[in-house]
Amino acid sequence: MIYPGEGKKGQPKAGDYVLAAEQTRAEAAASPHRSTAVDLARADKWEGQARTKQLPSTRTEIGAGRELIDIENRWDALGVVDTVADPDYVAASASRERLELANEAGSLDLALDAADTIQGQDSLEKMLLHEMAVLHRGMMKAATRMNEELYAAAGLDEGRREAANVRACRLAGAISRLSATYQQGLLTLQRKRAIGTFLPFATLRHHGSYRG
Repeated sequence: MIYPGEGKKGQPKAGDYVLAAEQTRAEAAASPHRSTAVDLARADKWEGQARTKQLPSTRTEIGAGRELIDIENRWDALGVVDTVADPDYVAASASRERLELANEAGSLDLALDAADTIQGQDSLEKMLLHEMAVLHRGMMKAATRMNEELYAAAGLDEGRREAANVRACRLAGAISRLSATYQQGLLTLQRKRAIGTFLPFATLRHHGSYRG
């Protein structure tokens, strides 16, 4: 028998309940003689708990980044609150994880500000905006490091100056790639909003929304 979050540390997340339910059903289909009605009923109960839209009232305040956070545990939730329209526990868990990942990447404030500025309309847009915040932070950090190398090179002997210039050039290449990827993210968001969903480039050409 599989249980939600089995083998993982901490309390099971909503996604763990959905996964355990699907694994239980898969086992039942593969070995019907070993499964029981109790197992299948338990799987249905787990998924129902994760998918219920009856969230506590403490999970329904509006705040930064349009993300769901349990305000009773605000100290553990990075200090921001928000709501997602008609959420279930999976949406709430995903919202919390997005914020945790952005915080671990050192770009939480940038990510929230970007989501607020452009009014991220769904989870896909929020994830894209968070990725773009990470790209921007990395690009600016790389630019700082490049400037340090160029400044240091002015006072070095010829051999060491050449090495510093090589490092600066490599950083310039990384900055260029990060900038291009960031700008591609803006174009992707524009295309998504023009069509209403993320679509393959071939489909976007067909709709006339891609001019690359």
